[in-house]
Amino acid sequence: MSPLPGGAISARPLHFLWICDSSGSMSLDGKIQSLNNAIREALPSMKQVAGENPNANVLVRSLRFSHGADWHIPNATPVNNFQWGDLAADPLQKPKLDIVFLVDTSGSMNDEINGVKSSCLSFADRIIREGADVRLGLVGFDIGGHRGSRTAAYTVHNLSTYTIGVWPLTSPQDFKNNVESLSLGLFGGGGCYLANQDTVDIFPHVVRTFGNSSSGQETFSLFPSFPGRDTSDNSKILVIISDEIGNTSGLSNIVSQLKGASITTHVLGVPGSGGAHESIAKMTGGEFWDITRSKGEQDFSSLLGTVADTIAREVTRRLADGTVSQGTDMGTALQLVADQLKIPPMTDRALPPVLVLLSDGQPTDDFQQGLDQLMAQPWGKKAVRIAIAIGSDADLNVLQKFIGHSEIRPLQANNPETLTRYIKWASTAVLKAASSPASQVATASGAKVNVPIVAPSTPEPSSVTDVW
Repeated sequence: MSPLPGGAISARPLHFLWICDSSGSMSLDGKIQSLNNAIREALPSMKQVAGENPNANVLVRSLRFSHGADWHIPNATPVNNFQWGDLAADPLQKPKLDIVFLVDTSGSMNDEINGVKSSCLSFADRIIREGADVRLGLVGFDIGGHRGSRTAAYTVHNLSTYTIGVWPLTSPQDFKNNVESLSLGLFGGGGCYLANQDTVDIFPHVVRTFGNSSSGQETFSLFPSFPGRDTSDNSKILVIISDEIGNTSGLSNIVSQLKGASITTHVLGVPGSGGAHESIAKMTGGEFWDITRSKGEQDFSSLLGTVADTIAREVTRRLADGTVSQGTDMGTALQLVADQLKIPPMTDRALPPVLVLLSDGQPTDDFQQGLDQLMAQPWGKKAVRIAIAIGSDADLNVLQKFIGHSEIRPLQANNPETLTRYIKWASTAVLKAASSPASQVATASGAKVNVPIVAPSTPEPSSVTDVW
């Protein structure tokens, strides 16, 4: 065959970018290790596909994002020379939580008390799974006087109107034993009416249960199971559970005490326009749930689970605002990608880039601004954009916006086996489509590029359990 006039056609560059979430949550359940293993296993197949199309010069690099974003592998490296260096997720520091339940033990709680007792331990377990260092306390309150054993593990206080019992902060396992001793009418049975004026004197005892005296000083004597432990940086969360409501005559004083001790309060209580329960939650930064919709044990347990989810998100927000992980700055990552898709450094005669976004969470920065900057670049608009959700907590709506085409959906990987399969698909089928003759008619200033991509087949039934 005679040589082509002017010599052989030079290969066009095809940039392939891994955009990887390396936030603290990726350190859980082996997610970051699975991502590293999957990309490394996919490389031989990726190199084979690239070799089958000599007109495409496949160049690979990698970007990581967590608190901020940076290039994990900064140089656009020919695929045959590319080696994957393991990503490390940001370290997770266990947040410290003190959670106290303030529980109405009056007779009206007959339908809910079993739900409280059976759900409190699962509540603690859910928080522990979020990586929190948890201590749990309990305060029962009612009108009528103590009716239990004087040798009990709680301290009884007879106040102006109410009688309360205080179980100190302790481990989740010991807390289970404390909850078992909670019963209807234990402190009287006459009713509980927050936030009447005569409920105000309950809250100095609630505050002290968190380890604070009325002057705000630490007092370790309340916590014999945690001697000498510094709790000054603990997040303090109060969960009030009551199905009776009073007026707002004591509201201002109660809220002042809670805010002064930096206690966020969630209330499962009785609704009402301007009601005391809703106001306590709103004014202390917590949330309110309507207990009147849930009178049975099963429904109430589910409602308590909703509170656990909220507190878990609150812990994540605290970490993202500090120096410890769980930031997910996806928008910043897209801005870095946008900078690299400008002309220059990109050339006008390149092939459509392939951008593969992998994340297990939700953006904590301005995702839309980053996406807008990416789409403002011609090659950003023409790029083949693929997204893989690692686990059920990933924001599929955000990943769909990144893809930008209704016919292509985010891929959901809930175990290492599926993640490996999808990463291999992106490294081979997607790469092959982007480097095909149909895509080679594209230029940065040309018409809309049509890069047909065959979606991966539905995974076959597997014995592998979903772990994410």
